[in-house]
Amino acid sequence: MKIISTMALALLSSTIYLPEMAQASPKPSIQVAQQRVFASDIESFTVYPVQRLDPGTELFFVLRGTPYSRATLTIPNAVQNLPMREVRPGVYEASYIIRDWDRISENTAVRATLQTGDRISSARLQQPLVADYGYGRDDYGYSDRRFQSLSINRFTAEPVQRLDPGTTLNFTLIGTPNATATFSIEGVAYNIPMREESNGVYRGEYTIRRQDYFPRSDATVTASLQSGNQVIRSRLDGDLFAGYDDGFNTAELPLEIITPQENARVSGRVEVQGRSAPNATVNVNVQATSSLAGLFGFERNLLERTIRADEQGNFSFAFNPTISIPGTRYEVNLSATRGDRTNEETLVLFQE
Repeated sequence: MKIISTMALALLSSTIYLPEMAQASPKPSIQVAQQRVFASDIESFTVYPVQRLDPGTELFFVLRGTPYSRATLTIPNAVQNLPMREVRPGVYEASYIIRDWDRISENTAVRATLQTGDRISSARLQQPLVADYGYGRDDYGYSDRRFQSLSINRFTAEPVQRLDPGTTLNFTLIGTPNATATFSIEGVAYNIPMREESNGVYRGEYTIRRQDYFPRSDATVTASLQSGNQVIRSRLDGDLFAGYDDGFNTAELPLEIITPQENARVSGRVEVQGRSAPNATVNVNVQATSSLAGLFGFERNLLERTIRADEQGNFSFAFNPTISIPGTRYEVNLSATRGDRTNEETLVLFQE
């Protein structure tokens, strides 16, 4: 018994110096086994052309490329590094309203940048900011407004009592016939097709899913009508709620761990990226469980902190294992809160 105790004490003592040993050989920030590393690639970068580049005009840009990256755009003499929001995996959108002092022309070279880790790619906008419909131009070089025929007269919804999972939202758009109509619910779903049921009358619907999150106030719903290169948009006329609403929404607060993957093997500094509702509060707890020579195990609390998701719902944090024992189990517990709604997720990782 004395010999076994001496051996166990020697093994335990050796673990005390493992952090120093790990520090002596620094490793990359994060290594996840069997996880592909994607370069930042831009597939397309487009804009919805406008009639005039006047103050108050809204420019709307769309970038498609590597998902879960950081996208920005720059308009010379106007704005630099304007963030683009990832509305669904690999699709980034941004809008910019022209100000009085901006100097933007049809030939302004707008550029987009997409960054994934330390990989960066960029693309220049290849289409004009101003739409050309083949009509004459006035003395200032702008398309004649008399030829604008695309219009949205009304965009409405059938009000509902509650925004519960399974509830179907029905939308109607009345505007120019023989065009392409879509609608988007900010933070929920984007570019949902609408069908033209009669001349200039378009209808579409969306069924609320369990993971959808609607704000306490009415969600921002926008319709788009497109014909050729011309696109116009309109916000919802009216409310989604019928008569009254107690402000309660039973839709579950979204909470998703993007990387690393469940049961991944890691080494060095571990970075976790996730997504929840915009500006949600996320409580983080990381526990490590190790066993030594199969004789005994011990637990450690590696991280306890509270972070906040950004305006797109994205959040990230990192932790450093204090003892690099192969097979150590890391349990990452997340609890997201916004208003009176909460959601929890757990991620399990293993030390290489």
